Amino acid sequence: MYSVLLSHPDHTVRGRQWITEIGIREENESTIVSILLETSDISTLVTEIPSTTKPRLVNFLQSNGELHPETVGLKVLSFSNSRESLTALSYEIERKERKHPLVLVSNTKGSNKPVINPSKLQDQLFGLAQVVYSEDEINSWEMEEVLTRKYSAWDGAVNIIYPSFGRDSCHTKLLSQFAINEIIDSGAHALQTILSYITHTTNGFNKKNHFSPSAVRAKRQKDQRTLLKKRFDELSEDTEYQELAEQAFAQLEEQESLIEQLKQKHEQEIDEQLMLCIEAQDARDKVNADYSVLDMRFKELQGNTNKKGKPILVHGGESEFYNGEVSDLVIEVIKNQLDSAKVNSRKQQLLQDIMKHNEIDGTKASYIQVIKSIFGNYAGVTPKIKSELKKLNMEVVEEGSHNHVKFIGDERYQVPFAKTPSDKGRVGDNIVRDIKAELL
Repeated sequence: MYSVLLSHPDHTVRGRQWITEIGIREENESTIVSILLETSDISTLVTEIPSTTKPRLVNFLQSNGELHPETVGLKVLSFSNSRESLTALSYEIERKERKHPLVLVSNTKGSNKPVINPSKLQDQLFGLAQVVYSEDEINSWEMEEVLTRKYSAWDGAVNIIYPSFGRDSCHTKLLSQFAINEIIDSGAHALQTILSYITHTTNGFNKKNHFSPSAVRAKRQKDQRTLLKKRFDELSEDTEYQELAEQAFAQLEEQESLIEQLKQKHEQEIDEQLMLCIEAQDARDKVNADYSVLDMRFKELQGNTNKKGKPILVHGGESEFYNGEVSDLVIEVIKNQLDSAKVNSRKQQLLQDIMKHNEIDGTKASYIQVIKSIFGNYAGVTPKIKSELKKLNMEVVEEGSHNHVKFIGDERYQVPFAKTPSDKGRVGDNIVRDIKAELL
């Protein structure tokens, strides 16, 4: 094992230092190289965010090294517009052993060309992620059916599919064609931005496989202790001296074991924090995506509607017990005013215009129909009646000499009715009448 540490000041940002650690390990006739690139700011006045870049050593290894066939990102992974190829890609996505992200690049609908060059992107992500791309015109419906929408990409989008990290599903980051063009138009480097999204999530896990100068020193000390113990066992003749030395070696080994346990516990805690961070990021991305969809639909509705004017209905602390409770009530009041308005008057014209462009929600009417069916043949409160009322946000209170129907969580409005009806022919109609008058 070898490790090299280099540091130099940033040439453009004053007060920032770049630190590069290169770890080299020879094992089984192959050489493993890990590169850790970090920045260190010596002042809080340094506010510029560093850009993610590909170390020059990686380019050197690509050009001059004999690379192992299993090296991540040797070339772009291709697939075709066939169900068999998409199924094979789905197996690779869901493969538990996969430790690197997949970056799915799609073509735009019009030109069938990608916004991001897959080969240049793969060169940027060499050793970190595998780019997946097809020159075929992909059937997006079949892709969604095989891969699911979460793992698909079309119309110029780029979908970053991270490893599962032991979870049931993989976290994803979808960059639409619009988002990529926004990055390009802003002057930022699109390839470096995608590289940032890759390293932001994978750095924590990849760092565990990196061997720093301190790790190399620890390995060297362990090897030296092992060698010294071996030489001591071969050369020592004094039994008492040997016993004391063996106790010292045993204490060192016990201390080393304790340190290793603490290290494993610390790594486990880091993994747990990383998983929580990924889950939180996943939830945030989902909320942002849902908001974008709702915002787009809202703007579409605003553009398509022929309604004019401003909303004027405002109410205070009273919450609705069902959809349309407030708006339906207002429309009902306006209708009553319309019925009594003078023919061809300004008042009548205004009320007619309001009624024309404001629709009844209909939830109240459906509630009334359900209540009629619940109490149609009422002969006493049953578990089914309670269950059906609960769906309407209502409940039965069976206290005192009478039962009461009320909204769940509100004691102000209660409709009394007999526990044991004497007139089964009319009691159900009476209960429905009273509920409509008091609650609806």
